[in-house]
Parts: sequence; C-alpha cells; structure tokens
Amino acid sequence: MEIIPGLDSYRGRYAYLSLLAVIALMAIAYVGWSHVSKTSHSQIQAISQRSHTAGLLLDIQTQLNRLENHLHRLLLDPSLGDTQETNAMLGELDTRLHSLFNSLQNVSSRQASLASSLLADCKALNREVTQLVEIRKEAERWFPAMRLMQDEMYPSHKLLIGELQELLYEMEAGVTTEATLEANTLIRGLQSAWLSMIEEMHHFVTYRFGVIVGDSQFDVPDYRANIDYFSQQVLTKIDALRLHYGKGAIDSAKIEHVDRLMAHASTWISASEQVFIAMEKKVWRHDLQLMRESIAPIMVRMRERFSLIDLRLDNDSVSDITQLTQTAKQLSESILSIAVMGILMILAAYLYINRNLLQPIAQTAYALKEEARGAVDIKPPPADLRETRDLVDAFNEMRRQVHQRQRYLDHIAHHDALTQLPNRVLFRDRLEHALAIALRGETQVGLMFLDLDQFKQVNDSLGHLVGDELLQTVAERLISLVRSSDTVARLGGDEFAILVEGLTTREDMSLLAKKILQVVEQPMKLADQDLRISVSIGIATAPHDDVSAEYLIRDADAAMYEAKRQGRAAYCFFSGELTSRASESLQRESQVRQAAEKDEFIFHFQPVVDSHNGELFCFEALMRWQHPTRGTLHPIDFLSVLDETGVIGSVIDPLLEQAIAFQREQYRQRGEKIAVAINLSVRLLNAPTFRRKLLERMIAGDFYSNSLILEITEDILMQDLAEAEVFLQQLKTLGARIALDDFGTGQASLSHLRQFPFDFLKIDREFIRNADADSNDASVVLAMIQLAHALGIKVIAEGVETESQLAFLQELNCDYIQGYLIGVPSHAKHRVELTQLTPLFER
Repeated sequence: MEIIPGLDSYRGRYAYLSLLAVIALMAIAYVGWSHVSKTSHSQIQAISQRSHTAGLLLDIQTQLNRLENHLHRLLLDPSLGDTQETNAMLGELDTRLHSLFNSLQNVSSRQASLASSLLADCKALNREVTQLVEIRKEAERWFPAMRLMQDEMYPSHKLLIGELQELLYEMEAGVTTEATLEANTLIRGLQSAWLSMIEEMHHFVTYRFGVIVGDSQFDVPDYRANIDYFSQQVLTKIDALRLHYGKGAIDSAKIEHVDRLMAHASTWISASEQVFIAMEKKVWRHDLQLMRESIAPIMVRMRERFSLIDLRLDNDSVSDITQLTQTAKQLSESILSIAVMGILMILAAYLYINRNLLQPIAQTAYALKEEARGAVDIKPPPADLRETRDLVDAFNEMRRQVHQRQRYLDHIAHHDALTQLPNRVLFRDRLEHALAIALRGETQVGLMFLDLDQFKQVNDSLGHLVGDELLQTVAERLISLVRSSDTVARLGGDEFAILVEGLTTREDMSLLAKKILQVVEQPMKLADQDLRISVSIGIATAPHDDVSAEYLIRDADAAMYEAKRQGRAAYCFFSGELTSRASESLQRESQVRQAAEKDEFIFHFQPVVDSHNGELFCFEALMRWQHPTRGTLHPIDFLSVLDETGVIGSVIDPLLEQAIAFQREQYRQRGEKIAVAINLSVRLLNAPTFRRKLLERMIAGDFYSNSLILEITEDILMQDLAEAEVFLQQLKTLGARIALDDFGTGQASLSHLRQFPFDFLKIDREFIRNADADSNDASVVLAMIQLAHALGIKVIAEGVETESQLAFLQELNCDYIQGYLIGVPSHAKHRVELTQLTPLFER
C-alpha cells in the first residue's frame, strides 16, 4: 500500500520532491523561528526589567520632590517642624534608593555605581535636613533678631504708651486751661507719630519675611526712610513737650515723665537700628542659608544623577528595540531566501509570517518608540502568535502599569487616604475655579470650615481605629447633605470643608449649616457603643467677605474658631472683628506656651479648716501664672487656653512636684501630715499618660497616705468618663480622696453623687456670699449640706469671708470652711499662715 499514491509517476516524483522541499523548508523555518523566539524573549525580559527600574526612578523623584516641598513649607511655617514626618520621608527615600540599587545591579554595574552615589547623597541629605529641623525648633537660632525685638523694642513700646496714657489721664483729671490744651495737643501728636513709626516697623518686618524665598539682598528704602522720619518726629515732639513743661512754674513730676519718654523712645530707636543691621545681612536667617548652601546642592546633584540614569535606561531601551528590529529583519531575509526555492510555498509562508509575526513586531517596536517619546494615544498591535503575543502583552503590561501608577499618584496627591474625599490641594483648586466663575457672573460662593468638637477625647479613650471610623461616618453624612455640584473635602485631622457653588443668598448657608449640625449629632454605632459628637462651623462667602481663595479660607477658619468660642455645636458667619480676635487668641496661646516652657505656672496654697474648732484640715493648691510683666494672674486668664491646647499635660508634672515639696515642708514645720487638694480637668482625666504617672506616684509614696484630695467639677460628670471612673476608684484604693468642686453651678444630678466615689462636696462661693442674709440662698445651702450628709459625704464651704457667714455655716453643721476669713492663697516659698482664728471658734 502506497503512502502517497502516484509516487512512481512524474507527478508522484514531483509531489515527493515537493514534499521533501516543504519538509526542508519547514525544518529551516523551524530552526530560524526558534532562534528568533529565544532572542526576542530575552530582549522582552530586558525591556520589562528596565521598565520596572524606570518606575522606581519615577517614585524616587516624586519622593524627593515631596521632601523638598515639605522643607519649603517648614521654612514658611515653624509649627510644621514635626521630626517624625520629616524622618518618615527621609526613611522612605532611603528605602526606595536601596530598591533602585538592587534593580540596577541586575541591569548594569555602571548604573549601580550611580545608585551607590545616590545612597551616599541620601545620607548627607538626611544629616543636613536633621540639622535644619533642629534649627527651626528655636526661633532665636533661625531668626537672631527676635530676642532684640522681644527684650528691648516691645518693653520700651509698652512703657512709652503707658507714660503717654498717664500724662493724658492727669490732664483729663485736672482743670482745663490753655496750657493743658497745648500739652494735650503735643502729647496726641507724639502718640500719633509713635504709633505711625511702630506701624512702619511692622510693615518692614512683614515685608522682609514675605521675601524669604527670594534673594536675601532686598531694597526697602521707603520703610527705612519712613521709620527714620517718624523717629525724628518723636524726638522733636518730646523735646517740645519738655520745653512746654519747663515754662513758668516747673512741674518736676511731668519733667520726669518726659525724661522717661525720651529714654524709652531712645532705647526703641537704638534697638530698631540693630534690627535693621541684623535683617539686612546676607545671612539674616540661618535656616535659609542651610537650605541654599547645603540641602539644595545635594538635591540638585541627586536630580542630575537621576537624569543620567534615566538617559542611560532610555539608550539601553532604544538599543534593545533596535536589536529586536534587526532580528525581525534577519527573519525576513531568511524567509525571502527560502522563497526562491518554492514561489507558491514561500509566498504563502511569507504572507502568513508577515501578517502574524513581522507586522506585529514592527508595530510593537514603533509603539515602544512612540511610548518612549511620551505619546499617550498609542493603540497596541493585534497579535495571534505566541511570540508576538508575549511581546505585545509585555508592552501592554508596561503601559498599564505606568498609566495605573500615574493615576494612583494623581489620586493620592489630590484625595484623603482615609475618607477618599478631596484633600486641601484639590479643594483649593476647585475653590479658585469657583471664585473665577462667580466673579464673572452674579452668583456667590459659600465656604464652610468644620471642626469636630472633642474629637481628641474619642481618640484618647477609644483608640485611633474608632476615631478613623468616626471620621469616615462624618464624611458620608456630609456628602449626603450637599448637592453633586458641591465639594466636601477633608483638610486634615478632624477638619472638613464644604464648597457651595451657585449660591444666591447667605441664608442658604445658614440652612445647610443647621442641617449639618442636626445630622452630625445623630448617634453613631461604633465599637459596640453609641457615640455622639458635635461640630463647629465657620462660614464665609464670596464676594461678600473676600474674593481670593487664601483670604476666604482664612475668614472661614476664623469664623469656625469663633463658633467654638461661643460654646461649640454652632455655626458662625465671618465678620471683620474675628480677624483681630483670632490674632489675639494666637498671641495668647503663644504666651501660654512660652510660660509653660519657662515654668512660670505655680501653685498658691489656701488652707481649709474644721468649721467647729478651726483645726487645719488641708491646703487647696490653686494654679497661678507668675507673669513677668503683669504680675500674678488667676486661672480665668489662662486656664481655658492651657486646657484647649493640651499644654496642661506638660505643666501638671512640675506642679505636682511643687505640691509634693509643699507637703514635705508642711510636715517639717508642723510635725503632722497635711493633705493637699488638687483640681483636675476633663483633659487630664482622659489623658492616659497623666493617669499612669499619677498612679506611679501614689504607688511610690510621693504623697503621704490619705493626704491627696483630687477635685473635679460638675461639668466633668456630663462627659463619657468610663475609664476615668476606673481611674478614680484605683486612686481611692491607693489612699486618695475625691471631692466634687463648685457644686450647684453645673448639671450634676443625684445619680452622679451616688455613682462616683466622692468623699467631699464643695459648695460654690456664689451660694455662700449671701447665705447669711438671703433666705433663698440659705435654704439652698442647707439642702446641699443635708443631702451630702445623707450620702455620707463631708461638706466644704468655699468663699467664707465674714464672721457672720462662719456662724451661719457652723449652725448648719458644715464640716469644713475655706476662704479669705481663714487664709489668703500664698506661694509655697512663703510660709502659709492662718488668720488668727481662736476668737472665732471660742464663741
């Protein structure tokens, strides 16, 4: 049986030869095909490796840009000097550089040497950035003229203004004559010239800081000339005032006033000259010098190496593409040589190979070149064969990863990672766009700044995971309340912002704010418990308030802080006076922080005695601020700022040391252990660090046994204090006692008195003041004492200042009394003396 019929005939022999030719052609084609396949596969792997390396290089450049932007923001705003964030950026940069080094080792040893140099540059950058952050922590290091302005110019200004006010007051209190009218005119003119000079100095300093990112050599002749002019005016007017008071009967007291005016003015003018000299120096800020001369050159050098690596990668990629094209060309020549031996077979094979292999390879090579040139709309070629399909798939995968990485970078650069809301950058861009549209038409733009009230307590008590869930829930609720054309953004922390476009009236913002307050306050089911939280809202509109994005954001922020000041859980529209109030608040906060750093907060101790026999029971520690210029300040002037800013956490430790030292001194003087009562706020009770340290002190025996009394107010009882209640029970176990302070002024109920382990109840001075004369107050005090005694709680009456008040409280069987009748609060450095009480208790 013949395998191929007709093999003996010519046609059979021709068919046989044709079959052999086809088999030979197929064998040759197979050998060539295998060679091309292996070569192209290795080249594809090299291209993929270089694509991965290029992606790493892009990530590193982005990280370096982020670090540079962060450092520039640090130069503009000292409050951003967070070493943790800076170290995190440097660590991330170092990690990615090591990844680049490992990747380049697989590509080229010449490239790896560049990566090693980049690692050395990164170490140098880390060292210089750390030095920059340390410099920025202290204002005197980066701005040497600060001490001169604080220590000489500012005190001289305050003293001179005080002297002027005193002269004006004396004239207003005296008889008005022609001489006094002339003196009044001279003093008013002097005051006007002085304030104008101060304003010009303010403009000078403001302008100087406004050009810190530019050339340090600048020209401000107008400010300097104006200050010189006004200083001459001030000195001339002081001389005129001296001549006026020297006429006729010489008034020595007023001449002394004028001499002090001249001394203060001369001190200020001399100090201002030194400030001019310091600020006109080339190196007037050490942080800018470090940035320009050390950090910036390192970054430039790193970017040059990035460019060199990128250029070499591009050259290698072009070389691989060229080799791939040459491989395709070799294959074409082989096929053409085989086609000579069989036109029909070769033609068919050529058409097949050209369609399924050559064209896809050429198109892929072309697409790679176009992609390398930056073209975006590149359509990948079709692929049917495995070899070309691998090449096309590698090309598509490279494009997909690059585009995906670009989209991801763009998303994270403009959105908040937790809530997926627009971040500050994207929100500002949309605000500027909305303002541009509004200014061309007749519509308004509304801006809301929202800050969650007491959010830190949620984080401290329930943890950051619950805090994150709460932020996500609030974000969802805010989105549900606005239109699709409006923008809800998270600016950072617990701050949100809402942009309302197409606004017709300001009343629309009021309606939206009321809805937000109602919806946000609805309970949230988080961590297996119902949580409630409120929000404070500040509102500003354009063009009613401002027309620039920067000032509109500032206005809304100021209005939000005003809403918090009014009691939280409210909204407030911006008004002009809020700007000055915000400035004063920032200044007060800065002063409080400086006072905490200088240990200016101290305890004054006031005695508490037995109301029946006058025996000393304990001392209450009352916080005072030993202000360097204003003297001793009471808590009403600073306690709210301490608590709101969290500075109280850094102040309480040295104050506790004062209380312990006072208790030891009293034991040495009196021979008995006297208790000390200390007031605690909500922030301290919710602070884990404070609770831990106080328990450690109790265990270590820093306070004598049963000699520590902790006072909390009624407002604290209205908070969620589950952990605080456990803390108070632990303290009682260790020998501390608990007092409810200012009873009757808050919202405490009988259930709170039963729930919390109180040992003492302190009646507020408001009820004691008229209790001996007003029957209503007397009834209230009697009810409080009887209620406390029924619950087994001792009573301390505050604000006892008269003997009749003492007699009244003795009659009602009050346990202890405290007030100026007994003793005035005194510093621990002075011996705390009791008033001569023997006559009061012998009656």
